[in-house]
Amino acid sequence: MLRLLHGWGLNRRVFAGLERALALPCQSLDLPGHGEAPYEPGALDPERLAAQLAARYPSAQDWLGWSLGGLIALALAARHPHCVSRLILVAATPRFVRAPDWPHGTDPGVFAAFAAQLAVDHESTLRRFLTLQAGPGARAEVRALMADLAAGGAPQKAALTEGLRVLQESDLRALLPAVRAPTLVLHGSADTIVSIEAARAAASLMPAARFYETGHSHAPFLNAPDECAALIRNFLHERS
Repeated sequence: MLRLLHGWGLNRRVFAGLERALALPCQSLDLPGHGEAPYEPGALDPERLAAQLAARYPSAQDWLGWSLGGLIALALAARHPHCVSRLILVAATPRFVRAPDWPHGTDPGVFAAFAAQLAVDHESTLRRFLTLQAGPGARAEVRALMADLAAGGAPQKAALTEGLRVLQESDLRALLPAVRAPTLVLHGSADTIVSIEAARAAASLMPAARFYETGHSHAPFLNAPDECAALIRNFLHERS
């Protein structure tokens, strides 16, 4: 079973197309405060949520984490290795914002601007963020994402606020060497939220990781679902 963790502001339905392309046993999960999942303050802390997932799924599983979901999947693989058989990271990074010792991150001002806009109009802020995720010229994809949000349950504003704070403040770089599970790192060539250099750097710090460039946007499984599915299937079938 492959379990999938989505990114900020969305819900499990964002993986519907990828699940169809994979044609494998899958379960996409709603993060706290997203879709149909309940929310309480602090629920999106990556290590806290990883511990809860480890308790819920104590046997070895295959996990896929995208963007914010990638932070949670990283924490799960590092802190609870018995729960992770194989790990897939899509558009993920251990640290989203730039720092003197992490030049691959996004300008902190970008997230600060999103936080300020979120306080005023969370719906338009979310729409803008979705546009960045789908990539330039992807109006159809954004409309589909917004429709999926409506059908699967819009995120709670408190969860959006906390999730954005997690993206701003989390730094899981120290956990990367502890990720011993075979890991596939997939990244869009023109991701405007997480640089491809960040993904390459993260992959180089995990003992059993390999890096692949696929698709174009922050959500490569949306604009290159068949390619992403083929890479994931091949990876999961490489059992020792």
